[in-house]
Amino acid sequence: MSIESGSSPALRGHYPATETARAEGHDDEAPTEEMQRVNFEVPRSKRIKLKILAAKRGQSIKEFLTDYIDSFPDE
Repeated sequence: MSIESGSSPALRGHYPATETARAEGHDDEAPTEEMQRVNFEVPRSKRIKLKILAAKRGQSIKEFLTDYIDSFPDE
């Protein structure tokens, strides 16, 4: 399968399912700015550790990391 520039909504930073969820009010908080996707790879053991930490707090990995980022001081 070839990926052409602009052929995939994800490649352009648009995620239809996420945008639909926001439009239908499924997000806990209404975003006040444009959302950006962050992807990176970690070893399996680190992902499991992250998943456990998030689950202990009743959160998804996304919620856990977002809360962590929100705890950083503003510059």
